[in-house]
Amino acid sequence: MELRPHISYNSFWNFEGFQETSYTHIDNHWEFKSGMEIHTGLNLTTEGVLDPFEISDGVTVLPGTYRHSESQLVFFTNKSKPVSINIRSVIGGSFGGKRYQQSGTLSVRLGDRFNSDFIYLYNNYQLPVGDFTANIFRSQMTYSFRPNLYVQSLVQNNSANELWAVNLRLGWLQRANTGLFVVYNYNVREGDPLNNSIIIKYSRMFDLIN
Repeated sequence: MELRPHISYNSFWNFEGFQETSYTHIDNHWEFKSGMEIHTGLNLTTEGVLDPFEISDGVTVLPGTYRHSESQLVFFTNKSKPVSINIRSVIGGSFGGKRYQQSGTLSVRLGDRFNSDFIYLYNNYQLPVGDFTANIFRSQMTYSFRPNLYVQSLVQNNSANELWAVNLRLGWLQRANTGLFVVYNYNVREGDPLNNSIIIKYSRMFDLIN
């Protein structure tokens, strides 16, 4: 078994000297010979809010500086295997209240042709200004017909705003950064389609020096 303790920190201020965010991460990774890993961490967060914003329908976060701590536990199996799982749990403070976040990912890989991730994310916020829950499901799949010809799909559902979003992409590469791309976007909220589009793009690089 290998242990990898570590600490990281980042912080951002605006030009007026107001701290917009900071994040201190204290963690230890427990890695086993099987490729399984467990991460046990503590996060210290700061969120500076200058203007009120609606985080969910009817729930508005007020201006202020919010300082919190949260614990996290991460478990995942060997990612190089055809089937692997990733489970993450975060419990702590957020915007003056509490946040409970649970997520699970199932990854399936069939050789070099097919890769997929099926992700479920549960967010529960209990804030002084109101409570809400958001469930998000996301699937990502890629199938390669040949090394230079592939199709990708992204499907996402957000229960908080009742939004379904679908993105389909066909890529036909000729060389690095060049080729034909066809993208289809479909979005529907509460049964009403919105922002739907088909995009066809062809890119090619020219060497003007040689």
